[in-house]
Formats: sequence, C-alpha cells, structure tokens
Amino acid sequence: MHPAASKSELLARARQAARISLGRTTFVRDARVLPIGVPLALGVAAVVYSRATEERREWRRGWRRRQRLDASDALALAAAALAGTVALTYVGARVEWSMRRRAWRELQDS
Repeated sequence: MHPAASKSELLARARQAARISLGRTTFVRDARVLPIGVPLALGVAAVVYSRATEERREWRRGWRRRQRLDASDALALAAAALAGTVALTYVGARVEWSMRRRAWRELQDS
C-alpha cells in the first residue's frame, strides 16, 4: 500500500476502512436499506395505491377506461410494490458492498 498523496485521499481511505470494518450486514441494513430503501419503498407504495384507487377520466372517447380497484386489492398491490422496492434496494446494496470490498482489497494489495 502506497502512502496517501493528500489529506482528502487519507480521509477517503479512513472512510473506506470504517465501512469495511462494520461488515456487510451493517452496511447493507444501516447505510442503504433503512435510510434509502424504506422511504423510497413507502413513496412507491403510496403512488401505487393512489393510482390503483383513483378513477381515471379520459378526455378521449377511444381510450379504454381502467376499472378502479377495491381497497383490499389496492393494498395488496401497494404491499407488493413496497416489498419489491425494498428487495431491489437490498440487492443493490449487496452489489455495492461487493464492489467496495473488491476495491478495498485491491487497495490493500497494492
């Protein structure tokens, strides 16, 4: 490992070392899924629910009208959107972790 060229590089290495020392589970859960994934999933679920329960009024006659879903179907659809968004965030965080770990190992080996 070669010495840091600047103070900012030294601080970046220290941040990387701190993330790596916490471990994959903590990084994925505390740094990505809870602060980013859950609020994003709640927003997606709210949009899905509101779109599923609203009755659309089209200004053109030729378009098919969507039927409004009842509350239980709309909730099920929103729950599926919530779970799917959290799952995608989790997978993305795992991929980010593996990339960070690989970069850290390469930095340590050089």
